[in-house]
Amino acid sequence: MRALLRTVGIEQAIEFMPEELSGGMHRRVAIARSLAACDPTMFLYDEPTSGLDPVNADTICRLILDLSKDGKGFIIVTHKVFDAIKVANRFMFLHDGMLGFDGDKKQLLHTTLPEIQVFISELQYKEERKNV
Repeated sequence: MRALLRTVGIEQAIEFMPEELSGGMHRRVAIARSLAACDPTMFLYDEPTSGLDPVNADTICRLILDLSKDGKGFIIVTHKVFDAIKVANRFMFLHDGMLGFDGDKKQLLHTTLPEIQVFISELQYKEERKNV
């Protein structure tokens, strides 16, 4: 158990009660549980950074990348494009129940589809704020 907690970066919380864990720690415990149950080759993350502060969101993104290094894959369902850009190589968007976009990062950033531009405007806003 300690090794799994070390893998997800919360070994120091081994004696904590659930109510003592932060939101980011709860997410990492959930990932550790999936690792304990089996040796998954694919992970499905549903809004893994939703409700987390930027520091914990970044920690979860780094953990997702670290876990995918050993040939393991992942799918992320998210509305946080900024976090998806950090970890993904391929992007798919559903629009009106249909696949509205399927492409790589470069295609995503240069799309002219209005419904996708709304999502990537978050990235442009963050880039503008970084340059202020």
